[in-house]
Amino acid sequence: RPYSARDVVSLRGNLRQSYGSNELAKKLWRTLKSHQANGTASRTFGALDPVQVTMMAKHLDTVYVSGWQCSSTHTSTNEPGPDLADYPYDTVPNKVEHLFFAQQYHDRKQREARMSMSREERARTPYIDYLKPIIADGDTGFGAFTATVKLLLVATSEHINRLVAARLQFDVMGVETILVARTDAVAANLIQTNIDTRDHQFILGVTNPNLKGKSLATLLAEAMAAGKTGAELQALEDQWISMAQLKAFSDCVVDAIKNMNIRENEKGRRLYEWTNYSSYDKCLSNEQAREVAERLGLNNLFWDWDLPRTREGFYMFKGSVMAAVVRGWAFAPHADLIWMETASPDLVECTKFAEGVKSKHPEIMMAYNLSPSFNWDASGMTNEQMKEFIPMIAKLGYCWQFITLAGFHADALVTDTFARDYARRGMLAYVERIQREERNNGVDTLAHQKWSGANYYDKYLKTVQGGVTEEQFKETWTRLGAVDMVDGPLVVAKARM
Repeated sequence: RPYSARDVVSLRGNLRQSYGSNELAKKLWRTLKSHQANGTASRTFGALDPVQVTMMAKHLDTVYVSGWQCSSTHTSTNEPGPDLADYPYDTVPNKVEHLFFAQQYHDRKQREARMSMSREERARTPYIDYLKPIIADGDTGFGAFTATVKLLLVATSEHINRLVAARLQFDVMGVETILVARTDAVAANLIQTNIDTRDHQFILGVTNPNLKGKSLATLLAEAMAAGKTGAELQALEDQWISMAQLKAFSDCVVDAIKNMNIRENEKGRRLYEWTNYSSYDKCLSNEQAREVAERLGLNNLFWDWDLPRTREGFYMFKGSVMAAVVRGWAFAPHADLIWMETASPDLVECTKFAEGVKSKHPEIMMAYNLSPSFNWDASGMTNEQMKEFIPMIAKLGYCWQFITLAGFHADALVTDTFARDYARRGMLAYVERIQREERNNGVDTLAHQKWSGANYYDKYLKTVQGGVTEEQFKETWTRLGAVDMVDGPLVVAKARM
C-alpha cells in the first residue's frame, strides 16, 4: 500500500458499517492459503443463478462470477451482448448481490430446518456450507475506447494504479478482500503507451532503415484520404509490416552483434555482456539499453518504436510469457493472486510463469483460467492428462482454478438436449432425463417447493401468529400414480383474516 493508515482513516466517515464480504474474504484467504500449503487447488466455475450457486455449494469451496456471462445473459439493462465491458457498471455487482442473497437465504433456510430436527436427525443429515466465497470479475472501462480494443495493454503503472485504487476502496470500507491481478500479456500485440520503463523491453520497433520517416499511421491516413477502405487498407498494412522487420530492441541488438565483423570470441563476450545488462529483471529503459548498446560498439543502430504506432497512437507489443512474468513481478506487491491468461492449456507456459513470478515473490498465490475457449480435445492430452491437469498445475502454485463459463455451457447443454428430446418424446423425456435423475442423484430441487423455502416461510408465519397457521397445500404427492418426494407435508401458512 503506497498510503498510510492515517490516509485511510481520514477518508472514512463517522458511521462505521459492516459487510458480509469481510468475513467471506477472510474465509477465502484461509481456503486459498490451505490449498497453497498443500499443493492443491480450489476449483470452481462461473455461476449463473441461485440454482447453480446452491448446487455448487455441495461440492466446491468457492464461486466465480464471470463478466462474460453477465454481459451475455443478465445485464442490469436486460440487454444482452458480447463481453466488451460496455454493459452498465452495476451489472456484475448486481449479479454478485443476487447470488449472495441466495446464499444467505439458503443458509437461513437450512439453519431453521436443522434447528427443527432432533440431535439424531441432525447427525444423519449432511450439513451444506452455502456461504462459499465469491470471486467476481472487476471490469474497467465500460465501453471506453481502451476497453473495446482487443488485447490492448495499459502501462504497468496504470494497472498498478487500478489495483491500488481497489485496495484503498476496501480499506476505506474497513473490509478485507482478495485482489486478483490478471494479465493478458502472453497474447497481447498492442500497448497503450510507452510511459513505463518496465514495458520498454517488449515494445516492437522498425529495424529497416528504408522506412525511416515513413510511419504506418501516416501511410494509412494517406490511403484513407485517397479513398481506400477495408481490404485495401489491410493489404497496405500487411505489406508495410512485412518490410518493417519489427523486433524488440534487445533482439535488434543481439542480431546486430552477431552480424558484426569481429572475432567469434569477441562476439560471444559482447553477447554475454549484453545479456547480463539487459536481463528481464533489470527492466532497462530504452535510453539505458541504447547506452549499453553503444558501449558494445553499436553506435548507429536503427530501431524506431514510433514508426509502427497505430492510427490511435498505440505501440506494437511483443507478447510472451516473460512479458507476463515481468508484470507479475510488478503486480505481486499489490495483489493477492496473479492470473495469467493463456491461449491454450500449456503446461510449459504454466511452469515458466509460475517459476518466473515465484523467483521474486515465492509467497504469491496464482490463479488459472481453465477456459472453455480452449479446444481441449485438440490439446494433445489424453483423458487421464486432462483429469490430472488441475492437480498438476496446483503443485506449481495455481491454488485457484476456474472454468469461466461452465455455468453458461452447462445450462445451454441441458436445455438444448432436453428441449429436443421433449419435443420428440413428451413427458417421458422429462421423467427420464430430469425427474428420475434428480431422485437418483439426490438433487434437492426434486422437491422444488421445499427447495424454494415454503417450509421456512411457514415457520415465519407460525412465529408471527403464535403457532397458529392454516395449511394451503402439501407436496406429499399422494395422488394416484405420484411418488412421495418429501419426508412429510409441506405447509405454507396464510394469515387468518
